[in-house]
Amino acid sequence: MGACGSKEASNEDSEQKKRSQAIDKKLEEDSRRLRRECKILLLGSGESGKSTIVKQMKIIHQNGYTQEERALYRLTIYKNLIDCMKALVGAMQQFEIEPEDETVRDYVEYIIEYNVDPDPDTPLDPKAADAVEAIWKDSAASKTMDRQSEFYLMDSAP
Repeated sequence: MGACGSKEASNEDSEQKKRSQAIDKKLEEDSRRLRRECKILLLGSGESGKSTIVKQMKIIHQNGYTQEERALYRLTIYKNLIDCMKALVGAMQQFEIEPEDETVRDYVEYIIEYNVDPDPDTPLDPKAADAVEAIWKDSAASKTMDRQSEFYLMDSAP
């Protein structure tokens, strides 16, 4: 047309209009999504279960964990297991409680020196697993656990 000082829309103008409409549509979708989203503030002291609740929500509502996430959690479990055993062994030494069996004494030394491999795909050393089991079954462990209020042991320990 072009009458009265107007001009035809150029290709550039129509592309800008399409881009603007796409942005507007995206903003509207984000707004709708945010209205459905529920945010929760979890408060509590250390080791009170805050992260456990978040993990359970992920399992229930987001189809669980990927294989990579599972491998990382496996590493955390191994590390916590060995750290708890080191804390128990340290308390045994502090309270001068000796294991009865010579094999368990050797395992105590092994656990003190043992470090978990940081590669999430590496399984726990079978000897470390045997050491944990043997130390835990020894009467020195139960005598030490009787004095648990006198040393720090993670809540995740038995």
